[in-house]
Amino acid sequence: MSSLRFLPGVCLGLLLALGPAAGAKVYFFVDEKGVTHYTDTAADGLESGYDVGEIEEYDEDHEDDVLLTYDAQTREVLIENRLYSPISVILKVSDESAVDTDIAFNRIFTVEGNTVMSLGHIYDVDESRKFTLTREFSIGTPTDKEQLDHDEFLIPFKGRFLVTQAGGGKFSHKGPKNRYAVDISMPVGTPVYAARDGTVVDMKMHFTKAGLDPAAHGKANYIRLRHADGTMTVYVHLQHESQVVKLGQKVRAGDLIARSGNTGYTTGPHLHFAVQHNNGVATVAIPFKFHGGVVAKAGMMLERK
Repeated sequence: MSSLRFLPGVCLGLLLALGPAAGAKVYFFVDEKGVTHYTDTAADGLESGYDVGEIEEYDEDHEDDVLLTYDAQTREVLIENRLYSPISVILKVSDESAVDTDIAFNRIFTVEGNTVMSLGHIYDVDESRKFTLTREFSIGTPTDKEQLDHDEFLIPFKGRFLVTQAGGGKFSHKGPKNRYAVDISMPVGTPVYAARDGTVVDMKMHFTKAGLDPAAHGKANYIRLRHADGTMTVYVHLQHESQVVKLGQKVRAGDLIARSGNTGYTTGPHLHFAVQHNNGVATVAIPFKFHGGVVAKAGMMLERK
């Protein structure tokens, strides 16, 4: 827990717990035979007496990019979104009766990228009672795009490559964030193209290492595009510093954005591709089809000339 950041003025003694961005987790444990198991529930391993680790396909830690502040002069609680993407935010309080406020707790606020927004006012607090303000956020804005039946996504490469893992894959596509993701094996340096018109809203391209060492978890380079209907595509395990786009840039389907690589938690060079949307509390994967109605499945060859 950390102290709430105040602008100059009278301090109300508020405390802020920096709640993590909402999102699903995938866990793993290794049994006595050396077999690695992947699960949505940590208890599956703990109950069997194993040490459990947590898998993140790529690092989207943006805790320092979404800040709560209190302006003592206007008595406003402000949220600053330093990301290029809009976010959805939920503000929670441990004891609402201890604070005189007009803030709507447990409600979804949409905060545009690179903006500061007022969530409401705190007029007074009962300093004899301890309470905590917690904010949770997820990238994007809430949509109802839980299923995409139409085939509107361009295969994000040229050539013919093997799909090694698809939706519900046994290795790492178990959690809601990656449940319908597709892994395509391809050589390092293969050009990667935007699958749909959109805007570059997030990227990390500074990682260099890869492998199955737990230290590689989450350390994959990626680029995230946001599309007109609020859905997003994400391209993961990209080659170090291979991006040819920048944050905030608009791209068209088929534009080169980077090159494939072998970074993060991987068994070898490949492109991880997913279509996602914000369901109000988390960023989750949704089913999709490539142009021509193609549904990628493990073991098939995926081709674009």
